[in-house]
Amino acid sequence: MTKDGLDRLLALLSADPERAAELYLHLQRKLTRYFEWNACANAEEFADEVMDRVARRVAGGEAIQSPVSYVLGVARRVLLESKSKMLLLPLEGDVGAVEEPTQEATLARLDDCLASLPPESRAILIEYYSAESGERIRIRQEMADRMGLTANALRNRCLRLRRNLEECLQKRAAGDDHVA
Repeated sequence: MTKDGLDRLLALLSADPERAAELYLHLQRKLTRYFEWNACANAEEFADEVMDRVARRVAGGEAIQSPVSYVLGVARRVLLESKSKMLLLPLEGDVGAVEEPTQEATLARLDDCLASLPPESRAILIEYYSAESGERIRIRQEMADRMGLTANALRNRCLRLRRNLEECLQKRAAGDDHVA
């Protein structure tokens, strides 16, 4: 992270430098917990990566209306990237022979797989898995109510959609272009 990026990120968080530093540290801890809860071995590194990406975006002039929401959105993206990379690793055998995919290739596959889902399914997945931990239960219950489902039925639907997305990622990683 550059000094300029850090300065701009802190200014975005608060006009008061002391408060901005507190918010930065709070976000850093929140991100670390988020990645730990999602079984990421190097949660602190992922949290650093998120803050680095946000700082680069801010330094690049991107207008961010809600910094906390933006940071959490980037965290979800980093988590998806890490999970899709895990899908690409072999379960056994010669790990050294596997070439690690580039981030761009992984994101392209993820975007392709998301685009292959029906719009309603894509929207359900994004809303279901993007809820912040403090609001996750409320948002998911609202989703279930809106769709006329029980919370468990919604959960099962999202798990099936997620499994389809993971299968698509695996097939695309293996070079199968005929994925539906």
